[in-house]
Amino acid sequence: MNIIIYGKGDFAKLVYYYLKNDSKYVVCGFCVDEKYLDSEVFCELPLISFESIEKTYPSSSYKIFVAIGYANMRARKIMYMKAKDKGYQFINYISSKAYIDSSVVIGVNNIVLQGSTIEAFVEIGDNNIIWASCNISHNVKIESHSFISTQSLIGGFSEIKNNCFLGFNSTVIDNVIIENETLVGAKTLILKNTQKYTKYIGNPAKKVSTHKNVGIHIK
Repeated sequence: MNIIIYGKGDFAKLVYYYLKNDSKYVVCGFCVDEKYLDSEVFCELPLISFESIEKTYPSSSYKIFVAIGYANMRARKIMYMKAKDKGYQFINYISSKAYIDSSVVIGVNNIVLQGSTIEAFVEIGDNNIIWASCNISHNVKIESHSFISTQSLIGGFSEIKNNCFLGFNSTVIDNVIIENETLVGAKTLILKNTQKYTKYIGNPAKKVSTHKNVGIHIK
């Protein structure tokens, strides 16, 4: 199956590596927004403008993977919606070294890396990144456009809403709601529901700032 990767940063390069070495997909090229098009080649493959992608790679013959990391979390949703509006279908990349129970319901444009475990009756939306060695317990619901960092643990019956970022080795206990655009710092322990557009750090977690106007930016 032929696909195009939307993006040309470090994360796009990593996605290309995984798809090339651990999937059935054939990556045929990359695309970026016209204002970022500064070359004709990326990773030895064609790099073209997203605005004119359908001329070279029509949606009838190619699928797409939106490969943007966590630096600007709102941008992840924007790029996904732009590709969707052009009529492209998306793929998932699930590492062959990850475990996903057969009962899990998963959307599109998700990535699940090696060593992660997703238990029974989990629901996952679209455009999420679940990094290596995460544990998503039973009956968890993850909506869309979130980034869950390495060794994060999400307890049973919890819910991760949209555009959230969970830092390295963060823990969310059972039956907790992580509201839209919550930023959970590394090694933070979440014991109760969060508030929208809020950053939490510590063990146990404490609110430290808000970001409603600018969204989540990770340097």
